Amino acid sequence: MTKCDTTKTLKPHSDDRAVSDGTPLDAVVFAGLMQSFAPFETAPYLAVAVSGGADSMALALLAHQWVCARGGKIVAMTVDHGLRGDSASEAKWVSQQLKAQGIAHLVLPWVGQKPSGAVQEQARIARYGLLDQACEQRGIFHLLVAHHQDDQSETIAMRHTHGSKPMGRAGMSARRFLKTTRVLRPFLSVAKVDLIATLNAHGQGWIEDPSNQNPKFERVRIRQNPEQLADFGSTAGFGQKNAQPDAAQTRQVIEGQLAGLLARSVMILPVGVAVVDMNEVLSCQDADISCYALGQIIRTIGGAVYMPSFEALTSLWNGLQTDASPRISLGGCILHRKAGRLYIYREVGRMDQTPLVVDPNVLRSGGCLWWDHRFEWAVLPSKIDAAAELFIGPLMLCDVFHTKAFRAAFGEFVAFIADLPRAALASMPALYDKEGLLSLGGLEVSELSDVLSAAGCAMPRGKGEYGIDGRWRFAPRTPLWESGFRSLPNPVSLLA
Repeated sequence: MTKCDTTKTLKPHSDDRAVSDGTPLDAVVFAGLMQSFAPFETAPYLAVAVSGGADSMALALLAHQWVCARGGKIVAMTVDHGLRGDSASEAKWVSQQLKAQGIAHLVLPWVGQKPSGAVQEQARIARYGLLDQACEQRGIFHLLVAHHQDDQSETIAMRHTHGSKPMGRAGMSARRFLKTTRVLRPFLSVAKVDLIATLNAHGQGWIEDPSNQNPKFERVRIRQNPEQLADFGSTAGFGQKNAQPDAAQTRQVIEGQLAGLLARSVMILPVGVAVVDMNEVLSCQDADISCYALGQIIRTIGGAVYMPSFEALTSLWNGLQTDASPRISLGGCILHRKAGRLYIYREVGRMDQTPLVVDPNVLRSGGCLWWDHRFEWAVLPSKIDAAAELFIGPLMLCDVFHTKAFRAAFGEFVAFIADLPRAALASMPALYDKEGLLSLGGLEVSELSDVLSAAGCAMPRGKGEYGIDGRWRFAPRTPLWESGFRSLPNPVSLLA
């Protein structure tokens, strides 16, 4: 790793990448890449994920020029994973370098216990979660990340190795959506050597992460195999033995069909349950499209980052065609067939049922709590007794849920609840105190009061006694539809 010297500009060390034979990107080329994501606000406000590596440092410099020319602003964000001893000093160096360029900078620490396995994958999930949360807190919709053409080639090579379907073989999309933020990748058609050349032109150094050379990681092993990478367009440009543009076009066609099927057949209720038109899904002529659709729904309803494996989805599809079993478990969800519909809901037995204790400081100052990677409870500043003990958990923890009177009243006063399986209701989020139920995700307090009254239960005190004014929202980590696959033009064509 290049040593972090916080007293002067860090210069690239003299390896084979320090003197790049690439072409620096200028403001015109970068503006052309950003145009692919238009429209933006009149004065764009962007976040840029910056690790300190060459790719993200180049992105921060170019994005800063771009927003300044449009009267906007950016904030750079560095996630300190705390996985290496140098991470804090590296984040400090990044902050000094960017602030010298007039770029605001935040360090987002990853706190808590670190994983013992799948470290890169778990760190990636944590990183995007922290970045998405920081953007939401600041009202930022656009998060730029610096994945480039070489990263894309490595991703495609890995997916080919794993036997990915056409959706995977197209690689990363230049645009995707998190819980509240859209991720933009303007460099997917830009070679790494061009980014290094850009930094050299600006006299800007960068940091080398030693984990990028550690062969215990699959991506590094792929990176260190130039013959394999050459098949997927690394550095030299798209379209060698396996043409990336063709894969992208294929994926766009598939996604168009998938989007249509989801729009026609799926309704997601505010309680986090998907109601699927079985006839529409089973009549789809392309079984792969149906499998992808089911996978998207399961991922969203289960609050997961990824769909189940395609093999598992294929087995599910075959089972739905031939198996009379009314319930199937997959991906942390239950798929429940009932009266020509397929209800997909969170499987209670796969949830962490430990109650989430509500910090009274959150209630007094206002804030958000995220539960089960699916639901968000946002509360306005409230007058609350410091001794109040509130917690969030599934509805099944409530004694009254297990009474027939409660469930009957539920169906009477909340129309869309009447047809839902009992197990689907059990996984709904609920706010409790030591006396009982206060509020329920997907319902207004008045609706809950009517239900409890009809069932002969105690009324929720809610915001009447406690002064709590909260709002539930189904907010899974991944939306049902992330928008279409987006690829970017070759930078050379932008100057033509």
